[in-house]
This record gives sequence, structure tokens and C-alpha cells, in this order.
Amino acid sequence: MITFSNIDGTPVYYWRSNRPNTTPRNWQCTQEFYDRLVLWIRDLRSLSSAYGSVSYVVSAGFYVNKPGEHGAGTAADIDHIQWSSGTVCTPLDRHHASTNVALRRRYLALDAVTRRRFRYVLDGWYNADHADHIHADFGGLPIRLVTGSQSDTKFIQAACNNFRNSGLAVDGAWGPLTQSAYNSMKSALGVSGDPTSGATAYQQMLTGIAQHGFANTPI
Repeated sequence: MITFSNIDGTPVYYWRSNRPNTTPRNWQCTQEFYDRLVLWIRDLRSLSSAYGSVSYVVSAGFYVNKPGEHGAGTAADIDHIQWSSGTVCTPLDRHHASTNVALRRRYLALDAVTRRRFRYVLDGWYNADHADHIHADFGGLPIRLVTGSQSDTKFIQAACNNFRNSGLAVDGAWGPLTQSAYNSMKSALGVSGDPTSGATAYQQMLTGIAQHGFANTPI
């Protein structure tokens, strides 16, 4: 395990017991996982650059002494992102369920950026336990779209609904309606290749979703 208080220079704070707390805090994870977090935050900076720099991240935890990926030091829970422009994305406040479409799209953008670097991502659409944070870990690598995954399917369904008004049930079942809406979104994004076969095409699709989400534009 390594100990860190920032990811590639961006501070990481904890709000669960004191909000808005900007006291430096020490976190732990494996070196390999930290290296992936660096790639994640660099993606986030690049894709959200219109908002200014990423001022800080708020997390609910990385290494936690319990079974699973958190206990292995290979998981992260994301509560809030703050940009220098004052723009925010706050899973802690359930932005995925906001009545404001711009907040929902920005949440999906953060979700997409996270999926670019972490195969196993659980968000507010996945279940009630993740309604107030986005969870990411090393489970299920390599990165790809898995249509048999409830997490992946609900993400695609939510993206189709929020960017294309597809009217899908966000139920985690990859049926013909989801397939059709996915095909249309993939085509509109100009994605070449098959996102279910590997990282390159899926990351291309996720980049497109993130760009539209941060810009608050339909696909």
C-alpha cells in the first residue's frame, strides 16, 4: 500500500463527517491502483477543461479494512468534483436523479470518464447503495462494455435516455430496445469498432459521452 493525500497534485478530501471539509487527509491504496487514478484524473482534466482546472476531489474512501476490492486497496468511491470555475458534480447529492438535465448529463460525463479507466463501476442507477457515490475498482479488467452486466447496461440506458430521449426502462436488461438505442447512440458518436470487444472502441464511446455531458449537449 502507498499513502497519498492528492491524485497527481489534486487534493482529495473527505466530507462524510464534516462538509465542506478541506483538511488534508491521508488515504491508502496499491501503487497500481494509484497509477490508474492518475490516468483517470488526467482524463477528467482534459475532457472537462472548459470548466477550468479540477480544484479538488471528495471521496468516501479507497482502502477500507473489509472484504473485497476496498480491502485490497483497489477501489475508490467518488463523492464530489470541484472545478476552479465553481462548477461541481456531486454524486453525494444524487445528481444522477436531479430534475436538472445538465446535472444528470454532467454526472454521466464523470461516470463515463471513470469507466474509461476502471472496468467495474457502480453508480446511482445501479442500486440504492450507490445512490450517493460512484464506485470504481479493478474487478473484471480489461476494460470493455459487457452487455450482460447490469452496471454497464444501466449506464448505457441512462445515457441513451438523457442524451437522446430514448425512453428506456433503466432496468439492467439488455433487450432489443436497448440494443437499438445503443446502436443509434454509437452511430451518432461516430464510434468505429465494437465496444464489447475491447478498450479502444469503448473508450472512444465513453469519451464522446463525456464530451457531450460536460458540454450539456444532446448526442
